[in-house]
Amino acid sequence: MSLFDALRTVPQSAYLWFALASVSVVLVATMFIAIRALRQSARLRRQVDELRRDQQRQSTSILALHGAMKVISEDVINHGQHQSSVTRTLERLTDRQSELRLRDVDEGLYSQAIALIRQGRSRQEVRKLCALSESETDLLFSLHGQGVRSSQLHQPSRRDR
Repeated sequence: MSLFDALRTVPQSAYLWFALASVSVVLVATMFIAIRALRQSARLRRQVDELRRDQQRQSTSILALHGAMKVISEDVINHGQHQSSVTRTLERLTDRQSELRLRDVDEGLYSQAIALIRQGRSRQEVRKLCALSESETDLLFSLHGQGVRSSQLHQPSRRDR
């Protein structure tokens, strides 16, 4: 007997019960799948909401960092400008100090040399005491040694003896 022959001998009500049971099984399985899909959907919605909150927090943090970086960069620019200004002022002061130092040295040494020449000191003594070069000493003697006797200019002073 074949399967088809066996099915012909089954009463019609059995087919109905079998069909009803099959539909019930399919319906229960569909409901189970639908409930599971709804739970999965709710879980995905919660995850999406959490991701949106994280994104919002990160966006806020990025904006705050951007503002802080802007303030820092402005401070760096202002500091650089201030440093440049201080550097220029320091250079001007250094130049001025050098000028004053040279003037003091020149005026001090030359004034001392002129005073020594007028006291009648020798070239060698003036040169040694004032740390002048030979040409500087000659120039000073030619300019300021005119009133001094020529014998005093070339002779050592009493202190040198």
